[in-house]
Amino acid sequence: MASHLVRSGHRVTVLTEFPNHPSGIIPKRYRFKLFEREKYRGIEVIRSFVKASPNKNFINRILFYLSFMISSIIAGMKLKNKKYDIVYATSPPLFVGLSGYAISRLKGIKFVFEVRDIWPDEVIALGELKNEFIIKGSEWIERICYRKCEKVVVVTKGCYQNLLDKKVNSNKIETVHNGANVEMFKPVKNWEELKNKLGYKGKFVVLHAGNFGLVHGIQSLIEVARLLTHESSILFLLIGEGPMKNKVKDLSEKYQLTNLKIMGSVSTKNIVDYFNFADVCFVTVRKNPLSKIYMPVKMYDAWACGRPIILTVDGEAKEHLNKADAGIYVDPEDHMGIKKAIINLFNNPDLCQKYGRNGRKYVEKHFSRKVLAQKLEKCLLTVLNNS
Repeated sequence: MASHLVRSGHRVTVLTEFPNHPSGIIPKRYRFKLFEREKYRGIEVIRSFVKASPNKNFINRILFYLSFMISSIIAGMKLKNKKYDIVYATSPPLFVGLSGYAISRLKGIKFVFEVRDIWPDEVIALGELKNEFIIKGSEWIERICYRKCEKVVVVTKGCYQNLLDKKVNSNKIETVHNGANVEMFKPVKNWEELKNKLGYKGKFVVLHAGNFGLVHGIQSLIEVARLLTHESSILFLLIGEGPMKNKVKDLSEKYQLTNLKIMGSVSTKNIVDYFNFADVCFVTVRKNPLSKIYMPVKMYDAWACGRPIILTVDGEAKEHLNKADAGIYVDPEDHMGIKKAIINLFNNPDLCQKYGRNGRKYVEKHFSRKVLAQKLEKCLLTVLNNS
């Protein structure tokens, strides 16, 4: 989104932490530093200190959030020699909202708050946050961010409704969906060559590419792989990192699954290849009270590469799947339903191709990053014009 804004003639500075996600380990080049300035695709990038750790327990997460909040405010103060018009803070975590608001006050400029996941509602729904004192504090931060910003940018209709339920003025809320870089994520003609080159010749590949997060419910694929051990041609390929990865590995070893392969993160350039040779992509979340709000980014990337999806995300995501006619919906954690969907696509290659073509067309029309960046640009210019 930032690079598209730069191409439109705007000057964009990104203030972020030293690289550490998802391993929790900061690369050597950034260690023992407070700040680092870089250039990326015409964007000025300022990185600041963060207390990262591979151990993702509650205390370490709080230290992570607080350390970046403090270091980013200090970094924002150091930008006094340049004039900015807007501070755009993207959450979660909520502490980023406090940082953005503080910088906007220090520089006397407008504050726009983006909500990509509803916090603290999400972590409460997943059972990760139970302390009443911390819940009250998080809700207080949330209210401050909504009250003090000029606009709240949300990425789904479910998020929009959640904010309305919390009495946020509808005139303050703007919906700018996630999307795909359709110039980078696109179908290739030699996908069979890619599959053979990377060692998956003759396999029907079911791909999960993304975070092994608490919300994603990757364990469902483990259970489905158990149900399909007799189908030697079907291979489950899981790519990524995250807090649930070790548990997924342990389950795979426990069940001695030979039809499942787990890999670490790969570069954006390489992940395009994996999307392209996958026969179907799996997009899932755990069953929870907020699951209907989600629109996982990986569904856009899969469609942009012309791949069909199996979706276990209800709500708006299901609505778009039905409109696109680009995959099969199954209820969350319905392992037998997921198995039937995989077998259906396995036995119908023409249906896979049809769903893939439909998905590409749908993303190009509705969820291109370029188009969405233009919508965001219009929103930000409105904030400036109103001032």
